[in-house]
Amino acid sequence: MNTFFNTYFNEKNLDNQVYEIAAPNGTINLIETDMVIAKIKRTQGEEAKKIEAIIRRIDCLNGDLHHFFKHIAQAMAIDF
Repeated sequence: MNTFFNTYFNEKNLDNQVYEIAAPNGTINLIETDMVIAKIKRTQGEEAKKIEAIIRRIDCLNGDLHHFFKHIAQAMAIDF
């Protein structure tokens, strides 16, 4: 379990949004922020390090994490 992700998301208390994602087969998936965060928290190794670096950069630049979360949700839609 990645301590950075747990601490970061507990402190940020992000609003829960719904991302409407079209899967490759045309099915529309509704993926919530909470689902994306849960997926991020389960990542390990190099993938977790890359995600952490992107989140740190977005946060440092006062960017909107939801754009990144929607990107992750698109990958999740492929897995469904």
